Amino acid sequence: MNATYAANVKPSDGVFGGGRDELPLIRALPGIHYARVDRGRAGRRPYRTAAFTLLEICFVLFIVAVLFAVSAPPVAKQFQEEQIRKPVRELQSFAKTARRLAMEENRAYVVLLLNSGYLLEPLQRKDTDKESLRYDLPNHVTFEIQRPADRDLKRIADARWIFTPNGLCEPITFFFQRDHDWVRFRIDALTARIENEESFIR
Repeated sequence: MNATYAANVKPSDGVFGGGRDELPLIRALPGIHYARVDRGRAGRRPYRTAAFTLLEICFVLFIVAVLFAVSAPPVAKQFQEEQIRKPVRELQSFAKTARRLAMEENRAYVVLLLNSGYLLEPLQRKDTDKESLRYDLPNHVTFEIQRPADRDLKRIADARWIFTPNGLCEPITFFFQRDHDWVRFRIDALTARIENEESFIR
C-alpha cells in the first residue's frame, strides 16, 4: 500500500468498517486483500469431547472384578448361615408367642414340632380361635430334639411342646442341621429364651 495514501485515508471514505470488533473491510485496492476477524472468538481453544479410553475402561473393570472376588466368599457364607439361623429365630419366636398367649388367655398353648416345620395353636381349640400359626423349614434343614428324660437327640415327628398358663414350658434341647452346618441350643423353661448355644458354620 502507498504510505502516503494510507495516511490520508479517513473512515468516511469507506475503507474501514464501522464495527468495533471488525478489522478493515475489503475494498478494491490493488494487490491488497483484507480479512474479517471476529475478536470475540479469537484466542478460544477448539472444542473437545470428553471420553474414556479403552485402557481406562479395562482398568475400571479389573478393579470391579477384584472387589467382587474379595467380597463373594463372605456373602456366600452369610447366605449359608442365614439358611440355618432363620429356622432357629422362628422357633424362638414361636416359643415366646406361645408363652405370651398362654399367660394372656389363661390356657395352654402347644407348638407342634413337625418334620417340615412348626405349628402353633391352643391345646384345646375353640370355634372363635384364629387359624394356626405355621412355619415351613427351608430345604435341606432338619432338626432333632432332646427332652430332659432323653439320653440322646431324637428326630420325632409331630412332637408336642406345651406352654402352660403360668408361662412354663418343657426345657428342650434342639439340634438344627443343614449339610455340614449345625446349631445346637436349649430353650429355657422359664423365659422361653435360647441359651447354651453352640454352632458350626463353614
